[in-house]
Amino acid sequence: MKNSFITKYRFIVSSTVALCVLAGATALAQAQTNKMRVGVYDSRAIAIAYGNSAAFQGSIKAIRAEYEKAKTDKNDKRMKEIDAQMRLQQRRLHEQGFSTGSVADTMAKIKDSLPAVAKKAGVQIIVSKWELNYQSPEVEVVDVTDELVTLFHPGEKVLGWLKDLKNHPPVPMKEITDDMD
Repeated sequence: MKNSFITKYRFIVSSTVALCVLAGATALAQAQTNKMRVGVYDSRAIAIAYGNSAAFQGSIKAIRAEYEKAKTDKNDKRMKEIDAQMRLQQRRLHEQGFSTGSVADTMAKIKDSLPAVAKKAGVQIIVSKWELNYQSPEVEVVDVTDELVTLFHPGEKVLGWLKDLKNHPPVPMKEITDDMD
């Protein structure tokens, strides 16, 4: 009877210890997997992918048609307005494609696809890597640039440019704006 009691006691103690160890290991694993995951992207890649997309080319075609109509109508005022608009757009594209200019307007065009990209990457937030000023050790950063770029359906030529882009740091914004003046 004494052996039976000791056996039961040992079983209860060892089971309790095992449960505590298991609970601790589970808590540790959960703490490790509960890190906040932030998806980041290279805004230059987004700008280049969009700038070479059918959607962007369509928008340029519409502006060219409007310019040609103004030219046919001899509407110099409208031609100058469109010309100024296009110069401003070209400057913005250079800031976005070569430096760290915001691509918020471009990201808005794919906003409905962002939840799926975030889910696939297991991230809770997506932000430009150039806007991530600090990260604590509790945050895991995941690059989602390639997934976002595919939403613009780039061709092999553009994908080659983007692959090479990873080897080059952004041009300082001041250099872009000074060159355009």
